[in-house]
Amino acid sequence: MIPAKGAAQVLLIRDLAEAQRAMERGRVSTDGIRLMSHKALFRVVHVSGLDVRAANILKQEMLSRGGEVATSREVFALEPGQADCFVMGTLTQFERLLPKLRQQAFGLRPLAASIEAALHNYDTPLPVTPAGLDLSASPLLMGVLNVTPDSFSDGGSYPDLESVVAVGLKMIEEGATFLDIGGESTRPGAEPVPLEEELRRVLPVVGALARQMPGRVSVDTYKADAAAKALSAGAYMINDITALRMDAAMVDVVRDADCPVILMHMKGEPRSMQIEPHYVDVVEEIYGFFIERLNFAIDHGLREENLLIDPGIGFGKTAEHNLEILRNLREFRSLGRPVVVGTSRKRFLGAVTGIEDPAERDGATAATTAIAVREGAHILRVHRVGVNAEAARVARAVYQRNGG
Repeated sequence: MIPAKGAAQVLLIRDLAEAQRAMERGRVSTDGIRLMSHKALFRVVHVSGLDVRAANILKQEMLSRGGEVATSREVFALEPGQADCFVMGTLTQFERLLPKLRQQAFGLRPLAASIEAALHNYDTPLPVTPAGLDLSASPLLMGVLNVTPDSFSDGGSYPDLESVVAVGLKMIEEGATFLDIGGESTRPGAEPVPLEEELRRVLPVVGALARQMPGRVSVDTYKADAAAKALSAGAYMINDITALRMDAAMVDVVRDADCPVILMHMKGEPRSMQIEPHYVDVVEEIYGFFIERLNFAIDHGLREENLLIDPGIGFGKTAEHNLEILRNLREFRSLGRPVVVGTSRKRFLGAVTGIEDPAERDGATAATTAIAVREGAHILRVHRVGVNAEAARVARAVYQRNGG
């Protein structure tokens, strides 16, 4: 039993704003809050590929500042090679560590810059974005509009252009900021569609919607020619499920258009991606994938603010992989780019709920929308906008007070 006087309470402190509010409630002075709030936030930073000598120095330096570093066995055994480290401490301890690392050799100078960027990105809710992509009211909803006969959820739903446009306008009315138009199914087992057929399906819809809603149309394609023609027809954003890997010309198209582009992780290709996908650590592998893809894009002339990332739930992942990504979604914020999430009606939700018909999984989708809001996602791709807008609004009211 807890005594009535001096009762202890464990507080859940997720960010600086929460630390400051808690201290204000406890009548801590303004100077005290300024000095102490960084000590209320504990962070664990994983770094890999370190020289064993660097890992030993890192451990000594963090220990001397009251923190801790857990290292892989190579460090303890003084074996040659590369080491992993888990650096643990308060924000204040990290702030005191970084200047010292900048004075060290063995790769610790660039490591200091990397740790500083990761911590800053993690605790910054709104990454820098281009004009037209305002994340201040995030999460933004992106309505999925598949003009295909064989998509897993809504394939063949629209008999003519007028019906597609009407559905798109209704999605905007219900709260969608963007519409993502796809002319090729990427469901598991799907076969590629010829460029001409994809253009026949997509371009009339892009043109009709972009005229009424400029700056709000995204096109889901990995083909450079399709992207170029869609952008010319009025599309604002390209959503590439291959993260600029499938078509070598895609990077030139999006660079020259200076448009936002979503880089999605996919293991394999749609027709084979669900055949026994395997990861040692799914979140860590996807994180490393994004580091490589973001650097690739920037090295090829794309502006960093135009880049968004999508961990690709359902694309080369088992149900457990997808759940693991959702549990750890916030980790991707360390990359400093907007996080896009697409769970809508996907097969893993059927595995969890037992609901076989994808169209009946909107309630389950809304649950993942609330989870994604809690974990700091910026854009959510959904088939049914209304119910997910309500879920996002409630989750935002609970978890994102003052933009946290």
